[in-house]
Parts: sequence; structure tokens; C-alpha cells
Amino acid sequence: MLEVSTLYLLLTMFGFVLLGIVVVHHHNCSDMIRRKRNEVRRLTVHLEAKNSVLDEQIADLKTQVEELDEKLSILEQRQQP
Repeated sequence: MLEVSTLYLLLTMFGFVLLGIVVVHHHNCSDMIRRKRNEVRRLTVHLEAKNSVLDEQIADLKTQVEELDEKLSILEQRQQP
């Protein structure tokens, strides 16, 4: 049978090992969260840039449609006597 002091020493060592495992797990989780957060930020910036390009293209297409509508109305007026 183990002495009380040896038992307490083993329990203390087990506690430190458990604390080390918890600390390592916490650091791994923190690193993973930081990586995912950076990935989300990078994707957000990328999608915002893509969205602004698409907005510009939509504006250009709207002006082209307006110009074509004007040309069509002019052609329709010319055809009517």
C-alpha cells in the first residue's frame, strides 16, 4: 500500500498533467479560432471587392439599356409618319 504522502504526490502530478493537457487544448482551439477568423475576414474582403465589381457592371449595363431604349424610341418615331 502507498503512503499518504506518495499518494498526494501522485495526485498532484496527475493534476499538473491534466492542467497541461487543458492548456495545450486551449491554445490549439485558440489558434484554430484565430485562423478561421482570419479566413472569414479574407473571404469577406474578397467578396466585397467582387461585389463592387459586379455593381459597376450592373451600372454599366443599365446605362447601355437606357441608351438602347432611347435609340429604339428614336427609330420608332422615325417610322411613324
